[in-house]
Amino acid sequence: MKKIDSFIKNIFATGLGCIAIFAGCAGFTEDTNSSLPALDVGDDVGAGFASARVSQVGKALVNESKDSVTFVVETFGGCFLNDGTLFYDPDYYVVDEYRYAYSFSNDTLQLSYISEGEKTTEHITALYVGGTSGVLDGTWLLTQCFYLDGVYGCNNDAYDKFFKIDGDKVEARVGDVANYDYMKSDFVGDIFRFLNGKNTIMFEDVFYSWYDNSPEKYGITIQEKTKRSMRFVYDDHVFDLNLDYVRYMDSVSVRLSSDGVTCIGQYHKIRDISPEMCREEYAPYLEIGDYKVSKYEKQNIAEFKACIDGILGRKKD
Repeated sequence: MKKIDSFIKNIFATGLGCIAIFAGCAGFTEDTNSSLPALDVGDDVGAGFASARVSQVGKALVNESKDSVTFVVETFGGCFLNDGTLFYDPDYYVVDEYRYAYSFSNDTLQLSYISEGEKTTEHITALYVGGTSGVLDGTWLLTQCFYLDGVYGCNNDAYDKFFKIDGDKVEARVGDVANYDYMKSDFVGDIFRFLNGKNTIMFEDVFYSWYDNSPEKYGITIQEKTKRSMRFVYDDHVFDLNLDYVRYMDSVSVRLSSDGVTCIGQYHKIRDISPEMCREEYAPYLEIGDYKVSKYEKQNIAEFKACIDGILGRKKD
């Protein structure tokens, strides 16, 4: 299933290419407006929003005559690299606009947009609940369900995404799904595949469950399991996997032990770079594009994989 990034990775940013507004929900959503599937999202969206972390704030510009809404996000200050030197510019200012067509189907808010890539154009409608039908003002929860070129589907991700519109103001928040089964995540699947000779493990995959990570297909036997830990057997090795800390858009800490050896994985990401972080000591972990620092990301994935190879007795060139 394709991941829909609208209000998911950067809340307001889609990350799927250029966005073009289109009037109403004609075409790929029109046939489905009157018969949306039932969405299991819980009852208290307001309480979830209150306990979630603020991720972005901005303005909401509503054009009722065209059934469109534009979210405007202002950025003040930024970290830059010039001639090999990092510096923070407090006068840097940029405005990003994210435009959507909106419509309602019973109690479900539909935000629609066009994602334009280099070779493809996709029509996407994301579905939200929690507010009042026919009224944009209110608190809305992303259901993780959507229409992609008219085809309905849902993701199973480890986070909740909310936004609240109050007049011309909008605030986006993110929270972790309670009792999420991280042991069914793609990160655990990454470990299974790595044990079977594949090279890729990504700590961030712990927040997603897009693929079939059935242990049986990888020769894995599960002995014990909770939603954050697992004991399993592979190739006569007994492994204990423990997720010690996990927070979406923030940090991951994991332990994988076998044969008296413990492999510790650490991951930390920060998207808003403060003046205190815009320094040379953080340079190895700063991602820079077009001279501007976009995020801080520190992890030890290479050491983590090498430790697993050591348990298995595998030597890498």
